[in-house]
Amino acid sequence: MKISACLIVKNEKDHIQDVLSSLSEFDEIVVVDTGSTDNTIELAKEFTEKVFTDYTWNDDFAEARNHALAKCTGDWVLSIDGDETLEEGGLEKIKKIAFKNLKFPFNS
Repeated sequence: MKISACLIVKNEKDHIQDVLSSLSEFDEIVVVDTGSTDNTIELAKEFTEKVFTDYTWNDDFAEARNHALAKCTGDWVLSIDGDETLEEGGLEKIKKIAFKNLKFPFNS
């Protein structure tokens, strides 16, 4: 099972490194920027090659989130905001909850 993390962001230069660092163990991180004028895009590219700038913001968070989700290739996707962080060990907790009844190599 592949687990992706996705974010929609705009002008998150003060937070983007923290959130992406907290997601470093995910199989894939997808960032969709909705029009940053700061260096959010450059900072995000330090963590993932999957940084997209092809979405034009139209005041519709659901549409932007769906655009980001469509770029993900994981079987499961965590959607997280650009100013949040996943707690240490968070990915393992997600796996235990989501897959507790499934038999995969990462189950304990």
